[in-house]
Amino acid sequence: MDDDKIVREVERRRQLADRNVSAVVDLLQRRQELKGIYPAADFFAENVGWAV
Repeated sequence: MDDDKIVREVERRRQLADRNVSAVVDLLQRRQELKGIYPAADFFAENVGWAV
């Protein structure tokens, strides 16, 4: 496996992770009734919301 391929894959995974984080935060902001159902998601969305 060459270094360029590794770098591209790491970047692709970072972009996917960023997209997923953004989607969770956006979902919990749009759907207030989901808050409190899964405490870990609430914690995650609150902390990421401050960072974004």
